[in-house]
Amino acid sequence: IFVTMPVSLISAFIVMYIMDYTINIFSLMSLIIAIGMVVDNAIVVLENVTQHIERGTQPKQAAIFGTSEMGMAIAASTATTLVVFLPMVFMGGIVGIMFKQLAILTCVCMIMSLFTALTLTPMLASQLLKRKGEDEDGKEAKRSKFYRWSENVFNKIEYGYKNLLAWTVVHKGVVIVSAVVVFIGVMLLGKKIGTDYIPDFDAGSFALSFETEVGTSVEQTDSIGQQILKILHEEIHEMVPGSSGAIAGQTRDGALTTVGFKEGKNIGSVLCHLTLPDKRKRTAEEIADAVRKRLDEIPQIEKYQIQAGSILAAAVTGNKRPVEIHVSGDDLDVINKMALSFEEKLKAREEFKDVETSVDNGKIEVQIVIDKEKASQMALNTALIGMQVRQNLFGAESGEFTEGGDDYDIKIRYAPEFRNDIDKLKEMQLTNLLGKQVSLSSVAEIKQDVGLLEIQRESQQRFVLTTANLNDVSLGKGAKIAQAIIDDTEIPDGVSVSLGGQVVDQGESFGDLYLILFLGIALVYMVMAAQFESFKDPFIIMFAVPFTLVGVVLAFLATGLTLSVTTFIGVIMLMGIVVNNGIVLVDYTNMLRKRGYTLYDAVAEAGRSRLRPILMTTLTTILGMLPMALSKGMGKEMYSPLGVTIIGGLLVSALISLILIPAIYTSINEKSELKSANK
Repeated sequence: IFVTMPVSLISAFIVMYIMDYTINIFSLMSLIIAIGMVVDNAIVVLENVTQHIERGTQPKQAAIFGTSEMGMAIAASTATTLVVFLPMVFMGGIVGIMFKQLAILTCVCMIMSLFTALTLTPMLASQLLKRKGEDEDGKEAKRSKFYRWSENVFNKIEYGYKNLLAWTVVHKGVVIVSAVVVFIGVMLLGKKIGTDYIPDFDAGSFALSFETEVGTSVEQTDSIGQQILKILHEEIHEMVPGSSGAIAGQTRDGALTTVGFKEGKNIGSVLCHLTLPDKRKRTAEEIADAVRKRLDEIPQIEKYQIQAGSILAAAVTGNKRPVEIHVSGDDLDVINKMALSFEEKLKAREEFKDVETSVDNGKIEVQIVIDKEKASQMALNTALIGMQVRQNLFGAESGEFTEGGDDYDIKIRYAPEFRNDIDKLKEMQLTNLLGKQVSLSSVAEIKQDVGLLEIQRESQQRFVLTTANLNDVSLGKGAKIAQAIIDDTEIPDGVSVSLGGQVVDQGESFGDLYLILFLGIALVYMVMAAQFESFKDPFIIMFAVPFTLVGVVLAFLATGLTLSVTTFIGVIMLMGIVVNNGIVLVDYTNMLRKRGYTLYDAVAEAGRSRLRPILMTTLTTILGMLPMALSKGMGKEMYSPLGVTIIGGLLVSALISLILIPAIYTSINEKSELKSANK
């Protein structure tokens, strides 16, 4: 069985090389998932071969018979897994980018595991397995203590399950009704589960962006940044030495803008890096909360934003906050007032933090208001005045100067004492179309006022945003609260308000995932219908699909997980995995009935015979997922929920396959059995 793992994993690395994939969190996640699943087919084949050998069949014949009996069943079970993964390959958006590698590599591993189970496993079994019985001296072969102990345990489990199965098929109505009641009850509890988008990574990054009053010099902003840096050194004992720094003003290439921060003379950023998550007791978000309490010591800070965990997460989500209230309209003053009103209401709720608006308070500037009528009388126009004012203030090229073999551009402009004084600007001389000199004050009013830095537009309509991060609540709950605030607010005429941010992206991604989920379920049913050449048997096996959600919901409630993109992917994967045990069980039951077994005898014998492979395949997959589910290292926010989801679903699906499916199979086939008996 073990040989299946290296063969499958090596094939995955070959595909990674061909497709130019790198070893990253998603490719490694696919290999972790595959480790527990690739041995399932080999377990089913080898267990069946072993049973034939124990009945006295020669190893080579047992390998042939055992593999041929299980061949179609494991091919169908592998196909059901593949048809669930394949649609993920064609997903678009951020979800497609994140999980495409996982889908491709898992499919490659599963295909190779099927090939190995049908070829390499029976070949090795025929050579390495020996008939149970006597040794060369005619005495009974000795077995290890562990073998005898484990065999005794399995025999007791089989005996107990046989009695349970006998009771189940007799009281099938009670079993089915009880299962439905449990399903309904757990689904009602599932309403308490929240929803999220993409889990936040704790990669140890810490970035704080702050804004001071508009007009603050770069030097003053940098001084405040140094104060914040001092607070960080006092509060963050988990900081990596030498990893901190403060930046004020504008970066040359706008690097901070790409990860969600603003840049400007009155804007600064303070950065540092934390030790690895498994090396510290506090999470990055808990550290950020401690820093927030200290920032009130600096009154010059007007607003700030902290991104703790991974600064690249903002780039992945398009620099969108979890909750954004989009206020649009034609009257800028009205929509600004509405945005500020929403800001106050969000700040009053403990579910939100880092609440701010994009309302532009403006910047002090010198405005030149041209009197077009006077300008026209003096042979001037707006374009000519604007061009000459710009040249006088910023300079006009007037040739080159060469010295020592080097060329220097010559720019002529007003001296600083004439550029920085409003009274001096009024005396600025302009040349009109007639070549005469005219003072600027004679054709324009020069005044100091506040002007907007930026006007945001969407579909040619002005808008402002009120944004917030979440404070220990799910995205779904935060969105409901924000929507309730919008609904309770009186919206003026000409103003439209909508909820945006990551909530919108989550809805779009969930829409794609729901499509893949239902498409996967339909494809799984079609694969089984083709294998069984029946609609009835796949219908029986498909009962494992909805009841698997019982395990998922209970796992979510026990661990506090939410339904995110990651856990949704886990649910989709389960749709193709949980039917595998049912396929093997129903296929073997049908085979026994064709050999002359009665319905009840066939169900009992199939259950007893398939108990061990079902338990082993379930345990190998769960044990393969367990390190991923219990991981405390970097990236756990992504793959730990996936592991918990699959483990929860598999635990319940094993019980469904061993108890509920035999009960439903007996109930549906009972009438046809009676008709056959009467004939």
